[in-house]
Amino acid sequence: MRGTVVHHEKRIGYIVIRDPMGEFTVAELLGGYDVEKGHVISGDLHSLGGETFTNETEEEEIDVFVQSYGMSEQQSIRLIQNTR
Repeated sequence: MRGTVVHHEKRIGYIVIRDPMGEFTVAELLGGYDVEKGHVISGDLHSLGGETFTNETEEEEIDVFVQSYGMSEQQSIRLIQNTR
């Protein structure tokens, strides 16, 4: 599945990806990857835990830990706000 990065919370290393169904996935970056708003990401966006996604924009594999998926935009914002 492909999605687009709509937010990168650099303070905690989280990205928010919107999928084609309009749902949001929140994932923690497990490395110093250059991921920016608008980048196209592919992988199993609807799976929890450790995953390897592909940043198609940068042609780079990125290791992530998926915190949640199938969320509304508001739910994804709350999850990030509640993460310290």
